Amino acid sequence: MDPVSVAEAASIVGGTVHFPGEEREVGGVAIHSDRLQADSLFFALRGATDGHQFVARALANGAIAAVVAEDCLAELPRDAGPLIAVADPLAALQEMAVWWRRQLTSTTFVAVIGSNGKTLTKDALVGLLAGHRTTYGSPGSYNSQLGVALSVLQCPADVPVAVIEAAATEPGEMARLARIVAPDAVVFTNLGTRSAQHFDGREEHARELLGMAAGLPADGWVLMGEPDPAVHHLAASITKARVLPAGDTALPRLTRLRHVERSSLVRAFAPGGAEADLLVATPSPEVLRDLELAMGAATLLGLGPEELLAAAAEYTPPSTRMQMWRRPDGATVVGELANTDPLALSSALRTARSLTGGHGRTLMIIGDPLAGLTAESAAAMARCLRAENVQLVCGLTADAHDLVEEALRDTGVPMHRFPDEDRVRAFVATELRPDDVALVHVPRDTMVTDAWMHLVETAAATRLYVDLAAVKSNVAAFRKLVGPHTKLMGVVKAEAYGTNPVTVAHTLREAGVDWLGVATTDEGIALRRAGVQMPVLVFLAVPGDVERLVRHRLTPSLYSVEMYDAACRAAAVSGRRLDVHVEVDSGMHRSGLYPEAAIELLAKLRGHEHLRLAGLMSHLGCPDDPAEDDLTREQLKRFGSVCAAAAEMGFEDVVRHTSATAATIRFPEARYDMVRIGLGLYGLHVSTATTDLLTLTPGVGLVSRIVEIHNMAPGERVGYGGLFRAQSPDTRIALIAAGYYDAVPRAFRKVGYVLINGHRCQIAGTISMDSMAIDITGHPDAEVGDDVLIFGQHAGFSTPIEQAAAAMDTVSHELLTQVGPRVQRIFTQH
Repeated sequence: MDPVSVAEAASIVGGTVHFPGEEREVGGVAIHSDRLQADSLFFALRGATDGHQFVARALANGAIAAVVAEDCLAELPRDAGPLIAVADPLAALQEMAVWWRRQLTSTTFVAVIGSNGKTLTKDALVGLLAGHRTTYGSPGSYNSQLGVALSVLQCPADVPVAVIEAAATEPGEMARLARIVAPDAVVFTNLGTRSAQHFDGREEHARELLGMAAGLPADGWVLMGEPDPAVHHLAASITKARVLPAGDTALPRLTRLRHVERSSLVRAFAPGGAEADLLVATPSPEVLRDLELAMGAATLLGLGPEELLAAAAEYTPPSTRMQMWRRPDGATVVGELANTDPLALSSALRTARSLTGGHGRTLMIIGDPLAGLTAESAAAMARCLRAENVQLVCGLTADAHDLVEEALRDTGVPMHRFPDEDRVRAFVATELRPDDVALVHVPRDTMVTDAWMHLVETAAATRLYVDLAAVKSNVAAFRKLVGPHTKLMGVVKAEAYGTNPVTVAHTLREAGVDWLGVATTDEGIALRRAGVQMPVLVFLAVPGDVERLVRHRLTPSLYSVEMYDAACRAAAVSGRRLDVHVEVDSGMHRSGLYPEAAIELLAKLRGHEHLRLAGLMSHLGCPDDPAEDDLTREQLKRFGSVCAAAAEMGFEDVVRHTSATAATIRFPEARYDMVRIGLGLYGLHVSTATTDLLTLTPGVGLVSRIVEIHNMAPGERVGYGGLFRAQSPDTRIALIAAGYYDAVPRAFRKVGYVLINGHRCQIAGTISMDSMAIDITGHPDAEVGDDVLIFGQHAGFSTPIEQAAAAMDTVSHELLTQVGPRVQRIFTQH
């Protein structure tokens, strides 16, 4: 949203300002006191916890003002900062979203509604359009009364199309959301049974959802994925816009030809007779239907047949609710976010079976308590399990699971109940046979739970654990260090330092990070295709990339005259003004323009028709080395001269940034308007010069497993070159299923040891491509299957990555980014 004053914000939300302070502009909104982007307006929402308890903290952390309930005003501190009193802070947030939507007169808004498939359809539509026009999509599953408001407020001012997901779980909700979104078109995915218990019959449920279409203009449209003719008739009676079925002859169609590993070969038919065979990276028929629906919406939005087929060929469905692991014995474990809607549950079961060919049994493990389950929905769930030929169900001793067991009695599907998750885990681990598929319903908060972690770990010998709670804690530590008005950029280049850029990016958004940084255009586009809508700066795009940068709303760094020329051409063709950052080579001599050349480029940018200077940046070469502090200060002086020149030329609202993790910690004067944090996100220090200045939480650990143990005779040798020789008759050597292809370089031998249950065990001989040997002679309790901590933090044990890297004469960055593709990344929220 565009910046507004506190007084203007109060007028927009219908509130009154109390205890006004220094007049500053609001640049965004926040609902979490510790996850604030710079210059936010904090809304104290009431929920499981009352946001009014955190008003003082939010203002101390940099919120410009707080929107609070009038009846709480007397309880809040008068000296904390400006407060805007309203009747209901959530309603006020929605009013601000309504105001911002009304400013976006040149943007076509498409609302995606329905019971299931909304997020996939929305993401597919954004992905199809993004290659041909700039398109905004609401983040993740932001579809509630709060989520829709936040989605609209995050919509950029200059995008041609915005796709917003919306859900209604109770009567009256969709009308409020329709006022916020004010859509020009609507996509209705289907009418399942999710939330149906809150409505008086199927028609009332459909009428509630279709409330989003009631105010559509006559030239708008409603695209119906729901096949029921009665729902189509109801839609036609509610809206004056066109109502089209997904199977309309003027719209695209997909025909599945066959299953190919984890993908589907489909034939796509576009309007006008164009067709093509596509390999879509999903085995799920339901995901294909969502893609077909999105292709229909893209056609109605003006995407031509050839463009559509080309976009569909490039489209990759983002990570869905499912994650899959194959055990060594052939059994497959599939984790899926808990959903008892029969349509979604059937889809999950069929997809799980299709991943393996469906030769073995299908088991279902209910890892979620299924809060709110009724006898009616339990009966529908039981019928679905029977129809999908589930042979066994495992659950907990919980009231909702009583309902499931009772409903299953008439179907002949057995259900085993256990008092706790440990018993479930132990039973399933031994019950699974080769070719079996176990579908695990897991809580919505996380995809990895104790109820099935053991099954996942059995399938993946070597794992990289990433603690997302530690990442959020480190973001908070940097926010406190730099102060409330300095922006934070999370650097997620190089697969987010070997972890997963999409998962980390969403975590950073939740933590209140302002920007993301990537190295290449493809890295930025991958984030956009995964639904990441935050501002993204591309450090090293090449001139040929600029057209794609514009389409995907990525901000380029202009580090050369060639990049400037390419940006001019691409922005002129697009008809949009492109924000750019200019990189100054202040002395590192890696990339960027020398200060004199940078100032000449600024002169060209002044008053430019198509380019706007949004940022000035540089990079420091030695901020982690106290012996080179004079060089660092000289670099800052050179960069400062360019910043001063920009100010003299009249440039305003320019974000200046030059500090990565080490400089952010050691040089307060180098923080300027934004800092770039990469390695520090994971609790890692670049050098010992920063460790005493800021406490971070280590959040990464590389763990493997003992797969074999050998008893050695004296004199026997181990590994290539036979560098290790057994010295005693009780020598025991363990084989670890991790080698230099996975993330353990041959130079790791210089580190000398790994940890088993906290015990140091020496590396025995040369590290191989797929394995390494360790000496467990002094650890007689070690056995096959035990976890081995190679480096990092896990299960209360630690081998600091920084120390391991130093022993190998390298840096932590290199050690992390070399983690190979067959290492399973597991994200936790400890």
